[in-house]
Amino acid sequence: MNLLLLLLGCGTSAPTAPSGPPNLLLVSMDTVRYDHTSLGGKRDTTPNLAKLAKLGTTWTRAYSVGNESLYSHAALLTGRYPSEIALPDYGSYGVPATAQTIGKVLQAYGYSTGAFTGGGHIVADFGFDQGFQVFEAASGATRFGSFFDSVPRAERWIAAQSGHPWFAFVHGYDAHSPYVQRGPFHHPWGTTGATDLVEALAADPLAVEQLRGNLFFPDRKPADFVHAAGRTVLGTDFYTLPAEPGPDERVVKLSDAEVAHLRDHYDSGLLYGDFWLGELLAHVDLTTTLVVVVADHGEDLLDHGYMNHRAGLWDSTLHVPLVVAGPGFTGGGMKDDLVDLRRVLPTLVTAAQGTMPEGVVAKPLQAGGGDPCVFAEGVMDMVSATDGRVRLTEHQAHLAAGAPELATRPALDPQNELGVGAAHTAFGAEIPREQAGDAAALAAAIVGWRGAIHPALDTGAPISPELRKALQERGYWSPEAREAAPGAEAEGDAPR
Repeated sequence: MNLLLLLLGCGTSAPTAPSGPPNLLLVSMDTVRYDHTSLGGKRDTTPNLAKLAKLGTTWTRAYSVGNESLYSHAALLTGRYPSEIALPDYGSYGVPATAQTIGKVLQAYGYSTGAFTGGGHIVADFGFDQGFQVFEAASGATRFGSFFDSVPRAERWIAAQSGHPWFAFVHGYDAHSPYVQRGPFHHPWGTTGATDLVEALAADPLAVEQLRGNLFFPDRKPADFVHAAGRTVLGTDFYTLPAEPGPDERVVKLSDAEVAHLRDHYDSGLLYGDFWLGELLAHVDLTTTLVVVVADHGEDLLDHGYMNHRAGLWDSTLHVPLVVAGPGFTGGGMKDDLVDLRRVLPTLVTAAQGTMPEGVVAKPLQAGGGDPCVFAEGVMDMVSATDGRVRLTEHQAHLAAGAPELATRPALDPQNELGVGAAHTAFGAEIPREQAGDAAALAAAIVGWRGAIHPALDTGAPISPELRKALQERGYWSPEAREAAPGAEAEGDAPR
């Protein structure tokens, strides 16, 4: 397949330390789960990422701290948990003007800064333009742009830089739904299971939400709500509907081949995104540029009954690739240290020879080592901890109120679930004694974590009293939330 020949042109010789702070390139491959990449999967979906990994250092146990693009990118670009940045209420969440973003920090150290995103949630309306002298967000028919849109813009900007070190943030939704790619990338893994229904599901980001396991519910229509920033966003209450059909509810059962082909479509997005990653890296000199490639979160792909990533905190939605190459990271190989993506900002600031912004406590990757547990927060009001082997998730955490009940909640509360590998057990069922011990240890870790962080009290986006009332009525605004400053009335349409 000549189409899949590696475009990666960097690293033909061993990088040497630059005379000053290196250029910095941060690439976010949206919605990429580690075990579907060439690094940790059975299929060679990301050959360019794999080649970069051989030139640099790869963390095989890296986890996001959020399961949705808005939360996870806010954390990635500030080095803090989502609830430390803004009140964790999905109806109002955004990056506030007071946040110390990586762009702001690097500007203070003389860097030119540019961001080139696929749009969607990663737009100025949600505060992601802060700290970038140039900020360009793609838009299109699906409103979720590809590296096809962002990489050429980034390349032109990088080529024009001179006299100052630069920092570029490049982002694309190639693995995100809809799972339809251009030209020969449409069916690179064959057409077995490619029925009309599956092809329609792959092409429709709303219809694919109507799957629960291998059951398609044609009459369940996902609903939108208006975010405080004035953008139309897909609601989360849809994920609380039962997995079994009602007495008179229509349902269509997908075959194993159809489910497999739907996952093939997801993998085609990884392959297409990786193609553009190779194109971008072919223009990067690893002797003078530090490159960090990550994903903001994964995708469930029906492992727990959902195609999307927002319904739960599982390894399928949180275990992501993390590859760093360039000065200081040459030939580091594969590391199994347990890390989370808050460590990206400290890594970039350390490379720039800067000082950490206030509130950032995560260690730079240059310091080595991992953590005994890593934690995550979900848009469905849940928190999770994993030691890399077992994961405990606590539902109905009341994050917007500061999660006050977690300190007194029993580890085996029926609202919790425990995961070992791909299997998760709801605590409504009997739990084996050895798993009860795991649950107790992880519950204690969550209590310690929540006691050590400083939750934000303000919303990221200003809202009007009228919109606040509407959000309350629809369940998207926590009653414990503080009043925010009045803002403009919601208007316009935006990505889901």
